[in-house]
Amino acid sequence: MNYEFKLPDIGEGLTEGEVVKWHVKEGDSVKENQPLCNVLTDKAEVEIPSPKNGKIVKLFAKEGEKVKVHAPLVSFDLAGGAALAADGHKPAAAPAPQAQRQAPAASSTATVSATPAVRKLASDLKVDLASVQGTGPGGRVTEDDVRKAAASGGKTATAAAAADGGAEERVPFVGIRRKTAEKMAQSVRTAAHVTHMDESDWTALVSLREQLKGEAATRGIKLTYLPFVMRALLKTLKEFPNFNAVLDEAGGAIVRKRYYNFGVATSAESGLIVPVIKGVEGKDLWALAADLNRLADKARSGKIEVSELQGGTFTITNIGPLGGLFATPIINYPEVAILGILKLQKRPVVRDGSVQIRDMANLVLSFDHRVNDGAQAASFMNTLIKHLENPRTLL
Repeated sequence: MNYEFKLPDIGEGLTEGEVVKWHVKEGDSVKENQPLCNVLTDKAEVEIPSPKNGKIVKLFAKEGEKVKVHAPLVSFDLAGGAALAADGHKPAAAPAPQAQRQAPAASSTATVSATPAVRKLASDLKVDLASVQGTGPGGRVTEDDVRKAAASGGKTATAAAAADGGAEERVPFVGIRRKTAEKMAQSVRTAAHVTHMDESDWTALVSLREQLKGEAATRGIKLTYLPFVMRALLKTLKEFPNFNAVLDEAGGAIVRKRYYNFGVATSAESGLIVPVIKGVEGKDLWALAADLNRLADKARSGKIEVSELQGGTFTITNIGPLGGLFATPIINYPEVAILGILKLQKRPVVRDGSVQIRDMANLVLSFDHRVNDGAQAASFMNTLIKHLENPRTLL
């Protein structure tokens, strides 16, 4: 008996997912709850478990292809050979060795994404389509792919490059890398990006964090600078609500959010994702630190949930630990601003007419010029710096 498993709704309002990795192949026997594949939705990789015991008959998508929610993902043979035999069906006679060799080849070629014209060209040029890595949309094999394979003696472009000393390498443009590219391109096409930069003196903040490390250890919390930044940002956004907003062009309105959900850009093994700390206005320093620790761990271990990546109103990207003095972050559209924190380091600065060594950090604010102007951005940054330089007001 065949059972067709459809891609379940694994997120709020999501309509499709990209198959990032298959853990099974056609012909495999699987058990209930065994991982079938990883699916990417809204920048989260979600593991899809098998709903049944059975044998994989067909996979309906390749790695890198998108599948609509409630569209077929996998079909199973739930009965298996033993059940069929019990029903009085005799197994088919084993094909001759030559037929066995031809059948798998035909099957693998049939699953390749290619147009009839490309298939004919491959046949004429004696190229095995199953061995060609497609460069067209969704991994489709193009005429150019076939001609290159033919020119390299039937090898794929990647294999040919490796044989020639590795002059080129083709890396699949799939998963979180492609999802990030889509979102960043949308942001650049839509928002009018401007970046404002200033420096801030974190000497008092560095000292306060040192004093609180003991209490953090008692609470079992790793205390970074981000909870302080979030508290300062909350105060600032309440003074400048147009930065915690979205632009409704169709409705002709700037929609100010009266709730504060801060996304924090996090580098995970699969790429850049943005977990969201929700309800910042109702959390103290310790609660924010605990949330940051928890979500960062889930993001890096690949166990982040889709709901934990949604609903952001403002984003922070902490570039500092990696180095750098200046950057121009891209807004996490449809938000209208993003704050970048650059490297914290000791620098000589003038204070009260004398040169002093202080703990300094550069801050960058990329904002949508359709919603906020340069003067507002400068005032926003001045206010944020004022709060950061008086950190005890953030407790």
